[in-house]
Amino acid sequence: MLILHGIGTAARALEPGEARFWLSRDRFCALLDRIVAMGPAAPQITFDDGNASDIEIALPELTARGLSAAFFLLSDRLDRPGSLGSGDVTALAEAGQVIGLHGHVHRDWRHLDSETRRQEFRDARSRLADLSGRPITLAAAPFGLYDRRVTTLLAAEGIEALYTSDWGRASGRRFLRPRNCIDATMDDAALSAALEGRVPLYRRPRRLLGLARKRLLPRGQAA
Repeated sequence: MLILHGIGTAARALEPGEARFWLSRDRFCALLDRIVAMGPAAPQITFDDGNASDIEIALPELTARGLSAAFFLLSDRLDRPGSLGSGDVTALAEAGQVIGLHGHVHRDWRHLDSETRRQEFRDARSRLADLSGRPITLAAAPFGLYDRRVTTLLAAEGIEALYTSDWGRASGRRFLRPRNCIDATMDDAALSAALEGRVPLYRRPRRLLGLARKRLLPRGQAA
């Protein structure tokens, strides 16, 4: 699975370090062409954050190639400059795209209290469901951060799968589904590895350590 973010020129202020995850339109289209050429081996495409380019660029280019994607959205960013509008969420769903939960605001789910948990998991999900006309059953952790407490809470809320930023290949129908993040600094070898779900050698030690902290330590110790 792939994670994409913005395409083209951002029309909102970006968070520190976010700019590297924006692709030019030409590079995005070239990536989609490679995905089409992969046929049945092609990875699932996902988008995080709900940028306006999801509807302005991504949807037309996906549609032109007969592709679909999952869009993980932040409810608080809807209708803000540079982000999707409420009607855009409806349009994406009506075009056959999947709408998923990325939360209310872009914050670490490991440190939620009862009030912010309600905002992030229930209120945000309810708004997205109303706009898309479908239940929201998939979620993506902001910043790729989660722990056993987060997975337990999401499962209790009825979320069927949590999409992560852990790299690797998603297998079967497991609750945790790793994704490979595409950024503008990737060379062809790194891009090929991401498309095929291969973890580059230099990422493997840190990935294994991160997975152990996120999935194996008792709740609250992965923060």
